[in-house]
Amino acid sequence: MRFGFFDSDGLKLRYFECGEGEPLILIHGLGESIEGWTFQYDEFSKHFRVIALDLRGFGMSDVPESIAVEDFARDVKNLMDHLGLDKANLLGLSMGGVVCLEFYRKYPEMAKSLILANTLHKLPEEAKPMFEQRLKLLESSPDMSQIAEFIAEMSIHQDRKDLKDMVRTIIRKNNKEFYTMVTAEIGRVNYESLLPQIKVPTLVIVAEYDITTPPALGREIARLIPGSKIVRNSAHLAKLENPEEFNKYVVEFLKN
Repeated sequence: MRFGFFDSDGLKLRYFECGEGEPLILIHGLGESIEGWTFQYDEFSKHFRVIALDLRGFGMSDVPESIAVEDFARDVKNLMDHLGLDKANLLGLSMGGVVCLEFYRKYPEMAKSLILANTLHKLPEEAKPMFEQRLKLLESSPDMSQIAEFIAEMSIHQDRKDLKDMVRTIIRKNNKEFYTMVTAEIGRVNYESLLPQIKVPTLVIVAEYDITTPPALGREIARLIPGSKIVRNSAHLAKLENPEEFNKYVVEFLKN
């Protein structure tokens, strides 16, 4: 296991590596960090060279003054350049899936495959009220405590205090101003025209109790990119609630 830092547009970003073989880059969701993939490292590293990063503004990486989704995609490219990788498999959860789509839009020749987990390609009308609620909560809160509680309750379906505490701890560490900027940025994305153009093998994972990115969103993505699977008995953070099934889907997809 190897931790390190690399330069991305003058920012110092943290990354982590374990295992050997074909590279698999893990791209975390909004407010998460390298630690959010704790239940994936052991299994994935048996089969692949696993690489995870703290995108700019998150985890132990430097916080920029402004942000666009393409900046996150460039972080992934800069990490690949730092490691001397021409191509890699990309796994993104939630916001990380959006980053995967933006990466493919900008650097299609560098993506060997895409795994889009519990994510969105645009914000549908029915999701806008909850999205606005999240922004209002951020604006009215003095720190990240209230949004951390909101995310923990909404993202974990099972009655698992340990997992909810884990999510609260990760979310509370965020810079509130930056987190709010990124939340607003995600609400503006639209990759509907990109999806039919994706030419690499793509797996879409949805979770049946996800209310942040409901299964219908994943099915809409999969309608244009065949190959979706459903991770059961979990909500938005399926990789934490049901890691065995989540990990199995990813490994089987990449092995086949």
